[in-house]
Amino acid sequence: MIDRIARWQPDQGAAVAARGVGALALAALAVIHVVDLPATLGPTPLVGIGYLGIVVAAVMIGGVLIARPHWLAWAAAGAVAASAMGGYVLTRALAGGFLGDHGDVGNWRCPLGIAALSVESVLILLVLLAGLGAWQARIHAASVAAAPRPTEARTPEYSHPG
Repeated sequence: MIDRIARWQPDQGAAVAARGVGALALAALAVIHVVDLPATLGPTPLVGIGYLGIVVAAVMIGGVLIARPHWLAWAAAGAVAASAMGGYVLTRALAGGFLGDHGDVGNWRCPLGIAALSVESVLILLVLLAGLGAWQARIHAASVAAAPRPTEARTPEYSHPG
């Protein structure tokens, strides 16, 4: 098994698929928050502004993930997912409400909230998997760079009698 790990090569198809799933998950996160946005803008404008931030960030980061693979795009996707999860937990867990949202305290069964948590969990899992893949690729590149290279076969010099 160790030998198989040492010969590991990154799969470009898997990387493209992960970026596509990440972009779709970000799009789903944006749609979920757009659907719930009208209910938040009036009574809880700070939550509505947070929703707008999530929507804009999710769309932009999804575009970056599609356009070019970069660890910062994955980190930003994880940050958006984690902040949205944090907002969900804080609006339901804090007795006095969070950002003026008193109506959601204790409302853990909100269908849109559960859908958003599911999508955010997928995003965080993808970020962790992408980080693991990048770490493995870095270890592989370091081991290839450190591997001794075979010396070239030397041909004996021809000495002319003389």
